[in-house]
Amino acid sequence: MRINQKLYVIADGKEPVEKQKFNDREVEIFFMDQFEGLVEEYVHSKGQFAVWASLDAVNYRLFIERGYYEEVSELYQQPVNQIWIEFWDKTEEISRKFTRIFIYPMMLIAVVLCVLSFVLPKALSWGLTESNIFSYCIIGGLVALFIVMIVTNSYTKKKITEENIKSRQKVMDIFGEEGFNASIDKQKNYMDDYFKKLYPEEESDEALEENAQDNAAETVEDENNNVENENDATVEESKEEVVETTTDEVKEEVQE
Repeated sequence: MRINQKLYVIADGKEPVEKQKFNDREVEIFFMDQFEGLVEEYVHSKGQFAVWASLDAVNYRLFIERGYYEEVSELYQQPVNQIWIEFWDKTEEISRKFTRIFIYPMMLIAVVLCVLSFVLPKALSWGLTESNIFSYCIIGGLVALFIVMIVTNSYTKKKITEENIKSRQKVMDIFGEEGFNASIDKQKNYMDDYFKKLYPEEESDEALEENAQDNAAETVEDENNNVENENDATVEESKEEVVETTTDEVKEEVQE
């Protein structure tokens, strides 16, 4: 598959870190930090630690972040890369078949229908009623073509997904399920740690926010306690006032 063609050519004349050859094909591996701005463009901005490029869908270049490659180099060994390149070959074959059998013919039919919608009514001198009926038929035909295109596109994506699952299973067979999962865990942990080190301020902000929330909760709790205490004191004072008032009234009645 022809991918990232502009990226491919920036490595012309550069010495790759590793070369892999199989079936008259070649994969050249480069570290991203060999090229100015590549780490920032792909890792920092897009979160891509490995990027593939090819001009002819035969030979490939893999641009990869240095530490990431050192951590999970087993995921980019020759047998694994060969599986994924074969997957891309099948993907391109499926896409071409879809385009050749469905897209081009349907585009041609759509163009013909549009031309007929303008030319035929005038050529046959149809009246307004006949022209409207014909226009509705053309619109119905275009809608049908659109629906067929959606269905075939979904079918194509399904076929590509099936090939992806098969390729993934082949990779898993190389490592075994436990070994494969362990490599995937290492991959995820490396990425997480990389971005934690890259953006430590965000962690500090999150910690500050959590502390602020805790402090706010404590403050609310203290205020609630103070309100409760004040209410209790007010109730007690009210009781005392009632008792004193009642006592004074009794004294006055006795004196009378």
